[in-house]
Amino acid sequence: YIYVLLELNKFSTSMSLSLQQHQIQEGETRLGQEDEEEEDAVVALSKGVVATCLLYYVHLQRERRRRERDRQQQVLHYRRLKAKQRRQFAALWYSNALSISGVGAGGHRLWTKTRCSSFWDRVTGRAFSNLDWMENFRMGKATFQYLCSRLRLAIQRQDTVMRRAIPVEVRLAMTLWRLGTCCDYRTIEQLFGVSRSTICKVFREVCEAVVSILMPIYVRAPDGPALEDALSQFEERYGLPQLAGVISALHVPIQSPNETTSSYFNAEGWHSVILQAVVDHQFCFWDINVGCPGRISHAQLFASSKLYDRASKGILFPAASRSIAGVDVPIYLLGDSAYPLLPWLMTPFLDVPGVLTPEQRSFNKRLAAARLLAEVAFTRLKKRWCCLMKRNNTDVAFLPTLIAACCTLHNICELHGDQFNPGWTQRGGDLPEEEDFYQPISEPEKSHPMDNEDKITARAIRNVLSLNLQN
Repeated sequence: YIYVLLELNKFSTSMSLSLQQHQIQEGETRLGQEDEEEEDAVVALSKGVVATCLLYYVHLQRERRRRERDRQQQVLHYRRLKAKQRRQFAALWYSNALSISGVGAGGHRLWTKTRCSSFWDRVTGRAFSNLDWMENFRMGKATFQYLCSRLRLAIQRQDTVMRRAIPVEVRLAMTLWRLGTCCDYRTIEQLFGVSRSTICKVFREVCEAVVSILMPIYVRAPDGPALEDALSQFEERYGLPQLAGVISALHVPIQSPNETTSSYFNAEGWHSVILQAVVDHQFCFWDINVGCPGRISHAQLFASSKLYDRASKGILFPAASRSIAGVDVPIYLLGDSAYPLLPWLMTPFLDVPGVLTPEQRSFNKRLAAARLLAEVAFTRLKKRWCCLMKRNNTDVAFLPTLIAACCTLHNICELHGDQFNPGWTQRGGDLPEEEDFYQPISEPEKSHPMDNEDKITARAIRNVLSLNLQN
């Protein structure tokens, strides 16, 4: 029995050596094939005690190899986890060291591109006079600082570990530069040292802040002392009592939109959106309606505006009529022949040769002189903010916000005493050459729905105003 066991041991030893050599030659990728060969060998030797011992020995070898593979996988996973933790710790330590050492304040960063901001450094270094501020930002330095103080909470951003936020002054300056010069983002990038994508984002944010914060304050219907001052100024200048403002419309050129292109194509053959505005005696807008396609008429735009709805309900102005020659004249607006004649909206008499009386012709001349207020206000608006003169490539959905921001900033400049430079109306200089966009001619309104009583009242008011001028 001992002899048999010795022989069995020798046989099993030789068998294990052959199996290990076979394992080394084939590799771990063919473990399945080795198992099949071992099973074949086991089947061949499955008789007697030797076969039983060999079967048990093969089973032990399998378990040993499986445990070795599991151990190697665990070691590899542990090493990978430790390497990842070391990389994370190194990145955190390096960023923390940069923030502590002050590299983020003005040094070069690995994740940002070095840009030059020498222009803005020269502006803040008191190299700009008030005239330079007017030429470059279309407003004085005092008005610029006032805007910064009013918009700071809305447009200010917090510094982060990665980079410092763009100051409020730079954000506002880039927006005003874009509105005033209509230059591309590449030029602004070179001047202020800010990337083009960031400039585009900041431009929208500042315009939205101007509309949401400042527009309700500076673009609203006059009331109280402001309304009384407007009525007295209009009567003193033009002899028209109860006049509160002049209504007109301006077509702003745009690039052809991707959708509904034909609806933006106006009568002069270019794409536009319409700005309807009411102007007071100070060339300021106190009501605007912007964004309608250029194809529709001024009368259609007027009939769909909130101004028309409020005035028709009698809530636009207080019920403070004035009796003139026995006729109660309410507070009214003034428009051209494209608008309907209403008790609160006066339009000129139709110029038919040999039909108008001297009083009616005189009334038309006074109305034409008063309507020049709107033309001057639109001219100042376009020349101060030149982005309204060029074919605007801004998204059509954002155009109402942009134009409303321009109107609001126009009012702020006018009311804060920032004088309009007549040289801005001339071509040339640093501004890009403007295109010739002739405003569509307003067609006389013919089909506005109106009650007979309102029509009679409106005609009576216009007649008494013309006679009052003659007197």
